[in-house]
Amino acid sequence: MLTPSSRTAWTKIRDLQPEEDVTQIVISGASGDLARRVTQGLLERAPLCNLTLVTRSPEAIEAGGPNVSVRKGDYEKPELLDEAYHGGDILFLISGLNLGRRTTEHRNAIRAAEKAGIRHIVYTSVGGVQPGNPALSAIDHYQTELDLRASGLSYTILRNALYAEIVSAIWLAPAARDGVLEMATGHGSLAPVSKVDVARCATAILADPADHDGAVYEITGPELLSMDDIVRLGSEVFGTEIAYKPVSEEERLQFFDSVGLPRTYDPNMPPSAEGHMWASDELVSADLAVAQGYQALLSGHVEQITGEAPAPLRSVLEKVKDTPYDRIGSAS
Repeated sequence: MLTPSSRTAWTKIRDLQPEEDVTQIVISGASGDLARRVTQGLLERAPLCNLTLVTRSPEAIEAGGPNVSVRKGDYEKPELLDEAYHGGDILFLISGLNLGRRTTEHRNAIRAAEKAGIRHIVYTSVGGVQPGNPALSAIDHYQTELDLRASGLSYTILRNALYAEIVSAIWLAPAARDGVLEMATGHGSLAPVSKVDVARCATAILADPADHDGAVYEITGPELLSMDDIVRLGSEVFGTEIAYKPVSEEERLQFFDSVGLPRTYDPNMPPSAEGHMWASDELVSADLAVAQGYQALLSGHVEQITGEAPAPLRSVLEKVKDTPYDRIGSAS
């Protein structure tokens, strides 16, 4: 953990001066949309900050700054991570997609961070992590949170609520065409958060991690909304009446079967028609978590971290309603 003396050794990125020996921030999973937003946010705060962008596809991203390097890394290949994280001080560990396998992948990343001398890890978890949560993603994240605590490294955990952009592109846009949103979410509630606000939180923490040592944040939007509330907002923003119809777990799985969505995640599977790469077992288990109240969380953590309130769902819907999920990053 950070000691008082080590806290004073951190250089806040807003205080950087030319040619200063500064903290090296490693962003792992750097080719994704969230990583790109955080990279941009850090460079806007301090163009001289030292960044290492780690990705399986280095050719897919540009360095974008004089002190920014791009390295190849893969959560499944620890030997690559050892080299990729070398020289780093802070690691932004963006969780992988390999459901059921990412626990091992994250352990590879944490061990590589220890070997590299990383002092602090900022990890993207999911809202409502606790024993008993039926969401398959929450089960993975829960174990990684335990592994982080056991590592002895300083850490900050961001338990991100469901992205508001997912609600728009994957829930409401198809429902607006069909007139009904059928999900296994029962009568649960949730507080969707914009990816913009998640990125703002991660950027602020990476810029000054000592102030967030050991913190576990529930990153939510500003409103706790029922499923009926969400379809009402969708009807108003999309300009067409949408009904909400709760369905059973099996009915939801059968629907995904009918549209050709695999039940189990495969890294080689093609994106869905809505632009995502989640299998139906993960999606339906996430529905059940909402139905059982695991997502009924509302916090003020976004404003506490960033000084600005998070965007309400309506404003996110209005901004991205005509954009497929896999193109939202370039449109917002």
